[in-house]
Amino acid sequence: MKRVVALALWGFALAGLEARAEHAKINLDVAGPKEQRTAYMDQTPPASGKNPRPVVHAKVNEPIKVQWMFTNVYPHKTLENVVVHFYVARQEKVGQKEIPELGEDVVQESAFEMDFKPGAKAGQRNTFKIDAPGAYLVRVESRQTGSDHEHFAAIDLVIEAAKP
Repeated sequence: MKRVVALALWGFALAGLEARAEHAKINLDVAGPKEQRTAYMDQTPPASGKNPRPVVHAKVNEPIKVQWMFTNVYPHKTLENVVVHFYVARQEKVGQKEIPELGEDVVQESAFEMDFKPGAKAGQRNTFKIDAPGAYLVRVESRQTGSDHEHFAAIDLVIEAAKP
């Protein structure tokens, strides 16, 4: 009897893992002239995720290099009509929990929709400069994955005034 109960509990544990299996992996790299940080996948809810964001510092008009990669980690399932959304937007402070509104303070933004076959990847590399000091959020996120949660990776970027 103990063996049947143990096997049943083991089955429930495995079923729980299957139901909550992750569907995506996201890596985000942000580099300024003097430092580089990498953020790995976090998930919503909550919108700000569960992990603290790494921070990169740079000065006004210094080149900022960003590279990210989204990967479907399901071994046998195609993720259909997934939207991958990337943006850099001004925020009030480093580590803020609220996601900034995407309006006039967006430095860069891109999005695309595609089907991701098992193991498929998509990514982007770019370099840009920011001409105003402040705190910025660099974020890449999934949308429309058909799951009960979405994934993202995010880094806070602090742009400091250039010394005269």
